[in-house]
Amino acid sequence: MNKRRFGFTMVEVSLFLAITAAIFVGVIAGTQNTVWHQKFNDSVQDFTEFLRSVYSQVSNPQSIGTGQSEMAIYGKLVVFGESVGLDYQEINDRETRVFVYDVVGDVVGTGSGNAISMLSDRNANVVVGVYDANRMTSVVPAGIVQSYLPRWTATIEAIKPGDDGYLQPYRGSVLVVRHPNSGTINTLVSGEVIEVNKFVKEANAMISSGGTPDLSGLLKSKLDTFKAETIDFCVNPEGANKYSGDLASLARRDIRLVRNTRNASGVEVIDLDLDKVEGGVQVGNRCRYTN
Repeated sequence: MNKRRFGFTMVEVSLFLAITAAIFVGVIAGTQNTVWHQKFNDSVQDFTEFLRSVYSQVSNPQSIGTGQSEMAIYGKLVVFGESVGLDYQEINDRETRVFVYDVVGDVVGTGSGNAISMLSDRNANVVVGVYDANRMTSVVPAGIVQSYLPRWTATIEAIKPGDDGYLQPYRGSVLVVRHPNSGTINTLVSGEVIEVNKFVKEANAMISSGGTPDLSGLLKSKLDTFKAETIDFCVNPEGANKYSGDLASLARRDIRLVRNTRNASGVEVIDLDLDKVEGGVQVGNRCRYTN
């Protein structure tokens, strides 16, 4: 008489475990992919809103709160890549942190011209001197300084790789300012990093030593480096992770600041997969596709 067998064979158990493991790996991989895409989208949206908020603040300026009643607020200076932080110490996140400063200047000026010449005429600056009995006692930012850090350890990079083949953190300065006469908002960019915090630190050290710093040496002397041109910021969700060659642009989203845009609508989020060339120039995602 044959005995009935219960349980599973080793082959059946092994097959069950293999199928279960495959399903588990698939679920985990799918979840990780979903989380990654969510973080990517969050970092892109957050940076986009940050840039648009600058235009909102320029359109609706608030009091700078420094008691400088003889000064007018003309806009904002956005700086990428400063080496010194708000505590005037070297910072370890200069590749990601962005600073925003109020641009102020004289209420009355002479002459006419474009925004840059007019700002120069009004002695535009982002720092002011504090005086006591006509003596400068310290140098401070002209208004409240904003500090922005991209979400999820993302970095903001330039569209062209450096000499080592890697995409590099974006470094430079952006002026979003109102024309002193017409009130029209102008967007101007410079490849120079305006080191505001470092300047304030060194200026106060000079005052402590009995000297008098030249405040015009910070912004006014650099105004001619600002031009009206389009900027493409590449949002890298991987942060410190770097890629070279063909991998360098696989996951970068292009946030474009259109040439001399006058409002927040000029901050464009370019489709990740848009490869479009017009007149031999790439107008799609310049962080992913090249000419």
